[in-house]
Amino acid sequence: MSRRVLIKTLPLHSNYGGILQAYALQRVVRDLGYLPVTDTSKPLPLQRRLRRRLWDVRRGIRMSLPARFDWRWRSAREATASQRAFIARHITGGSFVERAYTRRGRALLARRFRTFVVGSDQVWRASYADLPAQFLDVVDDLDGDRPRRMSFAASFGVDDIAEYRDGDRARVAELIRKFDAVSVREAAGVRICRDEFGVHAEQHVDPTMLLPADHYRQLAARAGVAPAPATGRLLVYRLDANDHLERTERELAERLGVPSLELLPTGGPSPSYREYAQNRSAYDLPSIEQWLACFASADFVATDSFHGCVFSILFNRPFVVYANASRGASRFDTLLGIFGLEHHLTSASSTAVDERVFAPDWASVNRVLDAERSRALAYLTANL
Repeated sequence: MSRRVLIKTLPLHSNYGGILQAYALQRVVRDLGYLPVTDTSKPLPLQRRLRRRLWDVRRGIRMSLPARFDWRWRSAREATASQRAFIARHITGGSFVERAYTRRGRALLARRFRTFVVGSDQVWRASYADLPAQFLDVVDDLDGDRPRRMSFAASFGVDDIAEYRDGDRARVAELIRKFDAVSVREAAGVRICRDEFGVHAEQHVDPTMLLPADHYRQLAARAGVAPAPATGRLLVYRLDANDHLERTERELAERLGVPSLELLPTGGPSPSYREYAQNRSAYDLPSIEQWLACFASADFVATDSFHGCVFSILFNRPFVVYANASRGASRFDTLLGIFGLEHHLTSASSTAVDERVFAPDWASVNRVLDAERSRALAYLTANL
């Protein structure tokens, strides 16, 4: 059988966790002896595909013009240049699924891939993903031998599928029952698969946790990033404004006696290009490698990000995390529960930070991580 594997995930933009989970899963699959390609295309009807191609031409023309003809759009693109550079260097990608809505595209997909993997991140959350495309509906139309379908650490993001439309529920139930193996990231996902779709699912950690911390340190070092940019700092990685988290950050900085380091730029949404060019540092997002180096070297981390929580654990950095309900709170419950770190979770109802967050039992955490990593790799080895 072909060793080529197509990994279907969400489109990659400037989301650090989304990019790193795609990188990690592809790297792990490659290390197991396969030839993975990550497909992040968005299946679109013919009319929308044609419209998007026209937009691509228009974008090329605009990028060739002097900046004064294209202020705001260009500033947003340049501010995220480092993320796109990382994707281009480290993730082998393609748009095979998007093309599979034509006969020629389906033939190409069938010829190149006989194993399809969905994962990871919130690929099965209706408000984020294209359903039923993320359950590999396109594979139904492929000619030849039956292809292998599986998921790894796929996430519904939330505790139920209330966001699913009735028609999607029925179609998803039909498609997921054709999977050869189902792996989800959260305990809630195991229950959803059982109760809503009648299928057995295993629960595994996020693919970023399958690579050791030293792998990410070396990734940053090879990019020439300063090895310890957050030493002696309280690293603040905040996705959404939140009064409680900001108050907690101030209390932590005072308690630790260290200054804070905001990981994301403080300039807000990209302004006109003229304003952006005058103060790029206020808007440019740090590179993936800089992001990793900051987590690896921080004295303490305060975050509302799932992957901020993941990398704090990977790098054995003390942390507190605010469960961002709008982005999916069940993810934090499962992750922290696996490692016995539930006391690191803070919320609007919390009155104080638990004292145990300042001295985690990292030896115990790392033993659990080794076991989870071995279990996940065994699942991939058995099912790819």
